[in-house]
Amino acid sequence: MRNAVVRVLVVALVFVSVESVADPAASIDKGEVDAACAQSSFMLEQFETSQASFSEASAEYIVASGELEEVAYRQLGLRADFDTHQEEMASKQDAVRERLVSLYMSGTVVGGDVFLLSDDVEGFLAGQTFLELATDADIASVEEIKVLTDRSRELRLELEADQDRLAELQLEIEDWATQLELTVQLARQAYLALDSECTTKLEEYQRQVAAEEAARAARAEGAAGGLPPEATPGFICPLSQPISFINDWGFPRSGGRTHKGTDVFSAHGQPQYAVADGTVSLLTGGLGGTGIWLDSDYDLRFYYAHLSAWAPGLVEGQRVTAGQVIGFTGNTGNAKTTPPHLHFGIKVDGSWVNPFPTLARNC
Repeated sequence: MRNAVVRVLVVALVFVSVESVADPAASIDKGEVDAACAQSSFMLEQFETSQASFSEASAEYIVASGELEEVAYRQLGLRADFDTHQEEMASKQDAVRERLVSLYMSGTVVGGDVFLLSDDVEGFLAGQTFLELATDADIASVEEIKVLTDRSRELRLELEADQDRLAELQLEIEDWATQLELTVQLARQAYLALDSECTTKLEEYQRQVAAEEAARAARAEGAAGGLPPEATPGFICPLSQPISFINDWGFPRSGGRTHKGTDVFSAHGQPQYAVADGTVSLLTGGLGGTGIWLDSDYDLRFYYAHLSAWAPGLVEGQRVTAGQVIGFTGNTGNAKTTPPHLHFGIKVDGSWVNPFPTLARNC
């Protein structure tokens, strides 16, 4: 399936979908779009093909990214467990070795010097001489060493299997990232090739389609349902066209986390805008890399992550207005192997809510 999607993305001069929404009341049918785009019918066909392909490819890419994070996170745990078992096993072996030395020095064990010159603790402990002399505590220590040894072997096998899967996923992610980034570059070219009447009708139709998707998302309960329009007065889309995003809220992330935002794909360096009037806090490092918190005047917090850079002259605590350029698209932080995109989040009273409906209504 992936190869089929990639072929569509690359061969068809792919156009990245602009999943957006305005007022759904302004109805337009597909026939009006076709009529307006008669002179650009080939490009429209490529757009419609790539729109479906990009959404499918994005979903596959995000799922693979989530698995990559999960496997990498599990690797850390397995490595820590393996090291702990190794340390415990060494400690137990030292304790038993001391016991054997004590027995040897007392003359109880004959031939103990063979043991003292050997690293085969496990083999010597299985010997009849030791078992005959061992106390209950000795036997318990031996059993613990066997358990720790067996678990260490299991952990080593798990680590090796995960390392193989990590290598596979890394290649898969790099492949998807290359193809998705290419689609963004081609999208800009294709967008400029459409005539103005076609572009106007197409955008209107896309807003209508996305409005319906946003309405479906908003019917979800709780944070996944996003915010109603009145909660974000005067909201400005954080990126101009061409962009693409899907409702990726809740996709799996490492350590049992889930995706708490929307990834909006665009060309590297594309300007990002303040979605509301407010005050900015500048962020560096961590999973989000170069980022921004925008505290709006209506008490919502908007999160921008993975920027390539802040806008020139932007400073900590600066007041900004809706529509002002505050940064540029990139892939910093833990997105370094991904196509350039904006991870956009919304917080209400300290809790994340799904930004997709808000973006779909306004972009």
